[in-house]
Amino acid sequence: MKRTSLTTAVIAGIAGVAGISNMASAVYLNNDGLGQVLIYPYYTVNGGNNTLLTVVNTTNQGKAVKVRFLEAYDSREVLDFNLYLSPQDVWTAAVVPVGGGAGVFTNDNSCTVPALPTSLATAQPFLTYAYDGTGDTAADGGPTGVSRTLEGYVELIEMGTVTNASQDTLKSITHSAGVPLDCTQVADAWNGGYWDITAGGDVTIDLSATSGGLFGSGAIINVNQGTIAGYNADAIDQFYSDTFSHHTAPGSLSPNISSATSHVSYVFAPSPTTTSPTLITTSYTSGVDAVSSLFMADKIFNEYWTAGGTAANSEWVITFPTKRFYVDSASAAAGHLQPFDKLFSKGVSCAPIGIGIYDREERTTSGTIGFSPAKSQQGAALCYEAQVVTFNQPGIGTAASAVLGSNLTANIAPPAGANNGWAVIDLYGKSAANHVLPAAYTDGTVGAANVFRGLPVTGFWVANLVNGNVGGVLSNYSALFRHKLHRTCAQASGSACS
Repeated sequence: MKRTSLTTAVIAGIAGVAGISNMASAVYLNNDGLGQVLIYPYYTVNGGNNTLLTVVNTTNQGKAVKVRFLEAYDSREVLDFNLYLSPQDVWTAAVVPVGGGAGVFTNDNSCTVPALPTSLATAQPFLTYAYDGTGDTAADGGPTGVSRTLEGYVELIEMGTVTNASQDTLKSITHSAGVPLDCTQVADAWNGGYWDITAGGDVTIDLSATSGGLFGSGAIINVNQGTIAGYNADAIDQFYSDTFSHHTAPGSLSPNISSATSHVSYVFAPSPTTTSPTLITTSYTSGVDAVSSLFMADKIFNEYWTAGGTAANSEWVITFPTKRFYVDSASAAAGHLQPFDKLFSKGVSCAPIGIGIYDREERTTSGTIGFSPAKSQQGAALCYEAQVVTFNQPGIGTAASAVLGSNLTANIAPPAGANNGWAVIDLYGKSAANHVLPAAYTDGTVGAANVFRGLPVTGFWVANLVNGNVGGVLSNYSALFRHKLHRTCAQASGSACS
C-alpha cells in the first residue's frame, strides 16, 4: 500500500470512530513531518546570519515543486521558481546577503526552472516587484527597498508527480552518477516547448496527481560566531483532494498556501472547558480557511534564557503563514479579515496580544511588561507576518536583535531577577471578538458551528550562548526549540466542537 493511501486509511479509521467516516479526505498538519506542502517559518541574512534550506523527496516518484520566498512584512513574494526532484532526491540552497538585500544560490544538481546561480558571488537577488509598485501588483504601503527582503519565510508546494507518459520527462530529471540526465529539457518545455501554454503547450504533459512524501529543514548559521540552529519545516498533507496535477509556469503566484482543494480540515483540539482534545472535522468554503485552522492556537508557550554565567540571548520567531490572505488588500477576500484585526497599512497590520512571564521559581510579574516598540501600536501587539520577539534587549526599536539580527521586533522585558524562565503569549484574550476563525467561513455542512480561537501561527525559540575565546577555542553555542501551542475550539453555542 502506498504511504498516502495508508495515511488516508488511518485517518479515515479515526474519523470513523468519531462518527465522520463519510469524509474521504481532509487537509491536516502532519506531525510526522511528511507532506505535500512545507512551511519554513523563517529565513534571515541579518546580523551575519545565512539560512540553509533542504527538501527531501522520500518517494520513488519524480516531483514538480513550487518554491516561494516571502518577505516578513506582508508576505509579498520576493522570488519563486519551479523545482523538479527525481526519486529519493535532496535539494539544498543557501539564502545569503546580496546587494543590501537577500538572495539565493545552490550548488545542488537538481533541476530548477529558471536555473539558479551556483555560487555565493553570483547569487540570485530577491526581487522587489511584488511590493514596490513596479510589478503587476500594486504597492502595499510598506517599505519599497531591497532591505525588505532581508528576512521572511519560505513555502514549498508540490504541484504534481513527474512521469514518462509521452516526453520522458522523469527520465530527464533523474540523476545518473549524481547529475540529472538533461535539465535543459524541462527548461525548454517552458520556453516554447510542450509545457508553454503561449506556444500551444499543455502543463499536464508527463504530470499526474500529487502524492506527498516531502520533508524539509532549515538552518540559521553564523560563521563568524560559530553557531548554527536548525529546525524542521511544517508539513501539510492531503492539501489536495482531487486527482489532478497543479503544475504552473515558473514565476506563477499559483499554487500558493491558499490553493488547497481540500476544504475540510482535521484538527485535534480541546474545548474551552476540557483538557482532552478530540478530532475535529470542519468543512470550509475556501481552502485557505481550512489551512488556517491547522495552525490556529490561542496560546504560545516557550522558554527564554538571558543570564547564567554566559552572554545569553533568546528570541522567539512568530510567523503567521496564512495572514496575507486576510490582511493584504491584494490577496484578501472582501469581508474576510478575521482572525486578524486590521488590513496591512503603512507597513503594519497589528494584532493585540497578552503576555505572561514566569521565572524558574514560579514567580510571575506584577504590573506591566515592557513591550516595544510602541509605534502604531496600543499596548502589546504583533504587527508583521513574520517577526522576532526578544527578551531583555533594551535597544530593540532602534537596533537589530542580537541573535537573528531582525528589525521586525518587539521586546519583552522580564522584571529584575527573572533572567531565565518561560513565557506565554495569549493570541486570543486581548481581541476575543476578532481572533477567531468564525463559523461564517464554513460551508454549512460538517462542523458548521466550529469556531477555532486565536491566530494561525508557527515558529520557534532560538538561543545563543556566547562565551567567546575559552582556552583558545571559540566557545559559542546555539539551540532552537519549536513553540508549544494550545488550541481551543468552541461551537457558536459554547459547546465542544466535533
